[in-house]
Amino acid sequence: MSNRWSRFFGCARCTLAAVLILVLIVPAALGGEPSGRKPPPLLLVRARQGDTPQLIAQRYLKAASKGWMIAEYNGKDTFSEGEAVVVPGADFRPGGLFPGGIQVVPVITYSDIGEPTGQTNRVPQISRSAFHEQMRWLSESGFTAISPDRLVQFMAFTAQLPRRSVLITADTESQAFYQDAAPILKAFGMTATVFVAPGRVGEKGTMTWGQIRTLSKEGFTIGCRGCYGRSLTRRKRGQSFKENFSWVESELQQGKKKIEEALGKPCRFLAYPEGSSNNLIAAMAANLGFSAAFKRSPGGTPFYADRYGIHRNVVDRRTDLDRFSDLLATTIKVDLK
Repeated sequence: MSNRWSRFFGCARCTLAAVLILVLIVPAALGGEPSGRKPPPLLLVRARQGDTPQLIAQRYLKAASKGWMIAEYNGKDTFSEGEAVVVPGADFRPGGLFPGGIQVVPVITYSDIGEPTGQTNRVPQISRSAFHEQMRWLSESGFTAISPDRLVQFMAFTAQLPRRSVLITADTESQAFYQDAAPILKAFGMTATVFVAPGRVGEKGTMTWGQIRTLSKEGFTIGCRGCYGRSLTRRKRGQSFKENFSWVESELQQGKKKIEEALGKPCRFLAYPEGSSNNLIAAMAANLGFSAAFKRSPGGTPFYADRYGIHRNVVDRRTDLDRFSDLLATTIKVDLK
């Protein structure tokens, strides 16, 4: 192992040691009702009849959605009456570090979801039935679909994620996403990030702004794919560097502005059009106020990844369930001893 990686994992060991010291401080609080104060790092309570991790989380953490923290910390998701249960009131795996490895968040991306149209110039699609099968597999495998906001917080050490987290994205403004994909996602309790090219919204076969606003209100994140979704890395013939720079800046700036005006909220996430970027475009995205930017290339996202070069695994008709499951790796195994 190189000196660079030795130093990195040495720091990781220090972080894990600090976390272990923190979580071993268990307050002597058995049973009773929680006070209005912020819960301590760990709270030891007694389960009531019929308690689930979600019910305990609602009672002590004021958020049923944090039930996964209780289940993961205790290593179980069912409790008998009177059983001692540890309630973590604070993150216990900052950065996704744990003995034996590092958490990574897989990010997957789709283009249009629907049935083939016979048009040869379209990118590979995935059928509605295949998409349904994949979302069912994610649900049955215990995955939690997260927002890019939570991914950025995870990378900044300000939020912890369920061990099996996935960020689902789609590069499309197609009507098929609204009609076919969104209902499937909602049926399985999933959310997604939809990167739209606002200059194309309203064209034949695309969503309306009203539909995009509906998705936003339902918890979907709406991101930008440039104004018209054209590649930003290919310079037009005869175009000077200055002209190209201005054009790229305009594509990003105008795309972001149109989405913000239509939704009445900040547009913070960018998918590089056609999945490709370079250092100049990444720096421009950061300067324009995007919190993170996504490309199309295989790989997962650990906490130390580049926020303006986040990997996304492409899913299309060639992706069967075996291949799909391979894209969903959530751990980098590392010996931290």
